[in-house]
Amino acid sequence: MPTALPPATAAPTRPPDPTSPPASRSPPSPQAAATTPTTTAAPLARPTPERLQPGGPPRDPGPLDWARPGPYLGPDFASAPAPVSFRADQPLIATYYFYWDDLTDPAHRDPDRALRPPDQEHYSFLNADTHRRQFEDMQRAGVDFALAVYWGEPGHPGRAAPSIPGHDWSTEGIPPMVAALDQLAAAGRSFKLGLFLDTTIMANADLTTPNGKAYLYVNVRDFYSRIPPRHWAAIGGKPVVWLYDVQWVSRFDQSTFDDLADRFARDFGGLRPYVVRELQWYQSKGVDPAQSIKTDDVYGWGAALSGYNPDGRLGVAEVGPGFGPTDSCHRQGGAGCVLADRRGGDRYAEQLAAALRSGRRIIAIETWNEFDESTGIAETVELGRAYIELTRTYADAFHAGRRGL
Repeated sequence: MPTALPPATAAPTRPPDPTSPPASRSPPSPQAAATTPTTTAAPLARPTPERLQPGGPPRDPGPLDWARPGPYLGPDFASAPAPVSFRADQPLIATYYFYWDDLTDPAHRDPDRALRPPDQEHYSFLNADTHRRQFEDMQRAGVDFALAVYWGEPGHPGRAAPSIPGHDWSTEGIPPMVAALDQLAAAGRSFKLGLFLDTTIMANADLTTPNGKAYLYVNVRDFYSRIPPRHWAAIGGKPVVWLYDVQWVSRFDQSTFDDLADRFARDFGGLRPYVVRELQWYQSKGVDPAQSIKTDDVYGWGAALSGYNPDGRLGVAEVGPGFGPTDSCHRQGGAGCVLADRRGGDRYAEQLAAALRSGRRIIAIETWNEFDESTGIAETVELGRAYIELTRTYADAFHAGRRGL
């Protein structure tokens, strides 16, 4: 039977920095440093790194000349095949896809990781075969779409130096993902990709100013404009934009989201995004008086560590298998350890059961492959495919509209 759930108003205890690239590959610090873009354009000059802290004073992001959209924009978007959308009332399962690993070089493998993907010699964000295998396994697990964690572009003021020397996984990983999606579509097994915007790159931006609003938007635009619309995850005709928390955002209000939707519609043939925001975005920040925010849905990060959250403000059922041990446990000992025991899969099964009972229409699995924090359900050397199979059992019931197995 499921364990006792937290009170309805309880916010989950948050894992430390859950969207940071692996420590074995220079984890992000709140510094900004430009790298050579992966496009054919001239390299951007490297600015002097600026050290920032979350919760700092409002900051203007400065010039946005680093932002470089892909080809699926404006007239080119209009000429591309339109996205095939999920229905607005359709039960859907999403999972967070952390595509930042390149393990082909043993020097990039963290010996402190508790979970390792098989075939590390070929596991890379640069390899379309890696992405195809992960997407195929998501389909086998009953997952409807992946939420690709996106960390901006070279030159972005919230970006640190690249974690793999000479490569920028956030942008360079997109073309291989698209190639994998093309292969699946050609085989008659189409899969969809949505945006999980890692807002730890927001660098204390004020998202109520014209430049702050533009700053948020170009990150959304430049992700989707690099992906053929036929591969977009869309709900009710609206492409999915999933936002992480507000620790690195100094101000926002309802105009932040209204502007995002208006800009998106201008560039993408009238389409407006399906915005799912983390609970920290529930009301405005840094403005007086505080405002309630309206978007398409709300989720709460932290299920992998703290369990299923029944808070009535949430429309998404967030589930996770457990948390840790992380590499910080090995580096710092007890003081650095944050753990949530998987209990042989029981922790995850209890949360999936709670998600089914909740009647919520979307389940988000936290995560597919965040190996550094041991929150993944993807195939690993240590756990095999057990969590893929467990997920499929509950996914079949969920898609069939059942409230239990």
